[in-house]
Amino acid sequence: MKILHVIDSGGFYGAEVMLVNLVEEQLAQGLQPMIASIGDLNVKEKGLESEAKKRGLPVKVFRMRPGLNFKGARQVLQYCKDCKFDIIHSHGYKGNILLGFLPKSVRKPPMLSTVHGWTCTPGTFTRMQIYEWLDGLSLRFVDGVVLVNKGMLQNPKIARLNKKKLFVVDNGISVSLPDPSLFEPLDQDIVKFCKDGFVLGSVGRYSIEKGVDILLEAFRLLRDEVGNAKLLLVGEGSQRSQYESILAEYGLEDCVMLTGYRSDAWRYIALMQLYVISSLTEGLPITLLEAMRSKIPIVATRVGGIPNVLVNGQGGSLVKPGESSDLAKAILDQYREPAIAEKSVEYSFNRFVKHYSSKAMSENYNDIYKKTLSEI
Repeated sequence: MKILHVIDSGGFYGAEVMLVNLVEEQLAQGLQPMIASIGDLNVKEKGLESEAKKRGLPVKVFRMRPGLNFKGARQVLQYCKDCKFDIIHSHGYKGNILLGFLPKSVRKPPMLSTVHGWTCTPGTFTRMQIYEWLDGLSLRFVDGVVLVNKGMLQNPKIARLNKKKLFVVDNGISVSLPDPSLFEPLDQDIVKFCKDGFVLGSVGRYSIEKGVDILLEAFRLLRDEVGNAKLLLVGEGSQRSQYESILAEYGLEDCVMLTGYRSDAWRYIALMQLYVISSLTEGLPITLLEAMRSKIPIVATRVGGIPNVLVNGQGGSLVKPGESSDLAKAILDQYREPAIAEKSVEYSFNRFVKHYSSKAMSENYNDIYKKTLSEI
């Protein structure tokens, strides 16, 4: 079976990590996947593209104008026809908008879309809101919609879809760590920062939905209790200048590090004593699974698929999103009760191995592909 994975990535974050793991497993299982990496005309090599090449994964690069672009869509579909792909698998709103509205008679192969999660977009008629509206609309026209956790079934955009074409496949990553020889040495400035003290950290975009401002406020609250605490924030994004202003206001520049983008961000989780997810909304974050695999204690907000993965607190502490005082208290509890934290770590690692491997994820997708093709 030949699968064309269509994605327009803005970095190497959750959806990209999931896709790389999925493609690796599909190759191991004898399938023929191809990553179709689309992007704006002025974009050079993307993080996903370089990571795929580094791992020896097949990738085809497309550059085009963003949005509803029939010329760009025709370019992708011609490639799909020439290479005789059996199914198109879109990851994210840009691929959905590009191909999802096309009639089946034009698109030809059936199309699935994995919904990795939506962002929070405050304001009225922002560009992102328009894209998200188009994305939700496009899902009505594809042949199948895959959610990365069952909690997403409650989303109003999903509730309006035909239930017969909805599937749930939990995200998964490799149980074994990737070959370290594939990567550059760790950034020594980050290693030095993490060398002493109680290091809590998080990996992800510096964007509104990740709730990093809430985490910074929580960190300020707990600094009096944990004088040697440090905060490592691995990522990059539009909110960086705001976070830098918060750090200056709180006087935390010496104990908080904003690392900037790191394509191999998961490697820095092992430097942390506690992993924190402060998101206001999520699907099933890959970084949560990476922390479980690395056997790092976890504090996370009760959003998306997180409560299900952590079994309502057995695999880590859960807090209400948007509440900095609750987040600070949960972090302090983990710090003060290392025995309880160690127990939750063992529980979460065993659960990860059993339920969230990339092999299981790939097998579930394969079943959906077969079902979709059988119904053509």
